[in-house]
Amino acid sequence: MQELDSTQTTHISIVVPCYNEEVSLPKFLEEITQTMRGIKSLFPQSSPQNNLPFYEIIFVNDGSRDKTLEILRNMQDCHTDSDYTINVYSFSRNFGKEAAILAGLQKAKGAGVILLDADLQDPPSLIPQMIRIWLDSKREIKVVYARRTTRAGESKIRAALSEMFYKLSNLISEVKIESGVRDFRLMDREVIDALLEMKEYHRFSKAMFAWVGFKRQCLEYEYIPHFKGASSWSFWKLFKYAIEGIVSFSTAPLRIAFVVGSLISLFAFGYGIYRFVFTLLYGNLVPGYPSLIVLISFIGGIQLMLLGVIGEYIARIYEQVKMRPIYILEDLKNNNTDSKKSTQSTRSSNA
Repeated sequence: MQELDSTQTTHISIVVPCYNEEVSLPKFLEEITQTMRGIKSLFPQSSPQNNLPFYEIIFVNDGSRDKTLEILRNMQDCHTDSDYTINVYSFSRNFGKEAAILAGLQKAKGAGVILLDADLQDPPSLIPQMIRIWLDSKREIKVVYARRTTRAGESKIRAALSEMFYKLSNLISEVKIESGVRDFRLMDREVIDALLEMKEYHRFSKAMFAWVGFKRQCLEYEYIPHFKGASSWSFWKLFKYAIEGIVSFSTAPLRIAFVVGSLISLFAFGYGIYRFVFTLLYGNLVPGYPSLIVLISFIGGIQLMLLGVIGEYIARIYEQVKMRPIYILEDLKNNNTDSKKSTQSTRSSNA
């Protein structure tokens, strides 16, 4: 493995966004520590001089409303294993998973960073294989990502809408996202640095992971039942997330708006010529108002829809130029210095 530089204080960082995960956290920590214990031999031992831990676990509490933060603090206090460290960062409110991912990547110091949800829908058992692929390639394969092969466990409507989103997104965007791809992945430090160079306020990580490029390899796995019994992602949240993905990485909706507007204008111009010629030949017969009302309503609806598309882009420009921090951290038990600088660091990431 390559030597660690001055900014890398551990071999592997495991970033775990958390939102209302009080049920799954104890089991998650148990599985992670057991998994990582089995692959310690893959890495060179830390020298007595630097006494580096083998890996770190970074939990980002995204404004959870249950006992997630309390459990994380307890796990941190009771931690005694010298092989790893536990760092807990907590948002002042719920800023969303994308903000939690960003915070975790900013705090991670490992040569390799693993992004993993706490709900155990993504199997930690894939981590050894990810690390072996990364190390055996001498870190030339810089991204090893996981992909679900089926949508078992999802309703037919939700599965169909998800597939529709991926097809639409890949059709209108130059950034292609594979259906079933998860956030669960291992990324080399070089990839993390590239991701942190992307300064947008509205972040869509799945597309960002694809946009930065680098040599990558996919690991496939079967559906695993949700540990909590149900996902915290409601239909409305998924819908907003889909809109975010489409608007963030494609200007095609704006071009579509232009094309639709042009076609309606051509239709209106052609219809105007038709009515002019018809009147010259047959006189003004006044064909009634229903068709006129329908036409006006149709064109009005199209105009409102196109204004909505334009509004989505303008809203993102508006929020980007305000340069608000993407997240705000509460006072940190493990690192008060980071807490004091959190607002400054997130604000500067938008500059």
